[in-house]
Amino acid sequence: MKEKELALYIHIPFCKKKCPYCDFFSVPLKNAEIVEDYLKAIQQEVIFAKTLLNEFIEEKDFYFITIYIGGGTPSILPLSFFEKLFECLFKTLPIKPKEVTIEVNPDTFDAEKLKAYLNLGINRISVGVQSLCEKGLKELGRIHSVSQAVLSLEALKENCCNFSVDMIFGWKGQTLKDLEDEINTLLKYNPPHISFYELMIEEGTEFAQRYPKKNWISEEEVEKFYTLINDSLTSFGYEHYEISNYAFLKNKCIHNLFYWELKPYLGLGVSAVSRVGNVRWRNTRNLEKYINTLTEFSRPPLRIEEFLDNLQFAKEYIMMGLRLKDGISLERLRNYYNYEIHRDIVYLLAKQNYIIFEGNKILPTLKGWLLHNQVVKFLWDGLYPC
Repeated sequence: MKEKELALYIHIPFCKKKCPYCDFFSVPLKNAEIVEDYLKAIQQEVIFAKTLLNEFIEEKDFYFITIYIGGGTPSILPLSFFEKLFECLFKTLPIKPKEVTIEVNPDTFDAEKLKAYLNLGINRISVGVQSLCEKGLKELGRIHSVSQAVLSLEALKENCCNFSVDMIFGWKGQTLKDLEDEINTLLKYNPPHISFYELMIEEGTEFAQRYPKKNWISEEEVEKFYTLINDSLTSFGYEHYEISNYAFLKNKCIHNLFYWELKPYLGLGVSAVSRVGNVRWRNTRNLEKYINTLTEFSRPPLRIEEFLDNLQFAKEYIMMGLRLKDGISLERLRNYYNYEIHRDIVYLLAKQNYIIFEGNKILPTLKGWLLHNQVVKFLWDGLYPC
């Protein structure tokens, strides 16, 4: 069998304080003992994962080309955690890393920690700045300051690192001038990669209780914010390669492209999701259950979520592919998943400038990205088997 490339995600659930908008699984870090227990559990899951991939899913000739350590706040943990984790990973799994990313927060990150990460083999840092405005940080419930964010950016720039900055727009009270000032400050540090996400009110979060409706910003205002971000960053030399992501040449996030391009990925840790072949599975979101099950039975408490059929793959391909500037190929839709899209729907969306229809490809426009979910649903309704 031809060698198969996979992406590896590792979830670190610990943080100082859960942000009110965050719907990822995370818990406040209370003691060092739970960290040691979690490390042992993940090490056990790594061994289980090798068996699973080798014997049950039958991906014989595979290797991982990306590692992404997300959270939570991975940078809250001591370096020794990652030294032991990496030793286990590289000893157990076939890894040929092109990109190794760790998420950090400005309040748990500094130049000394950066050098330690680089020495460990981590070659990409994703820093959760979210706002470069004090009132923005306060509204978003962040516990770092603008000065701490700036120190992190200075350290990353001085070390010529491959790094990414996460930002959020559309928070309550933000003005266009605020956003413009934040962008201008950020660009002083020339981040190779920037993610700019619209604030969403997710079910089950503190914000969902605080703000039953996101009524402080209109669709027209969101469009102005989004357009300002796009125009500012692309004029500075960034490629707007994904709906929320911008990068200089050769600095696209290889790991996230696995998700957007429907490539296989393995998730380790509590709440982590995996998809290999047509099987998608998820680990429990209960930290105690995750640790105890692996400790007692040497296997994670996972649940098979679905076995994807061609229609589900076709829908995911449209949904994820239209997040990307390069869009989707109707030839791939037909040859891989045996589905077509009624051309009258494609022509209608192109006429209204939600997509560009070129030859065999459907490409998103800025207008289409702003209404991504609606465009996707419209195309889904036009699917038919061929």
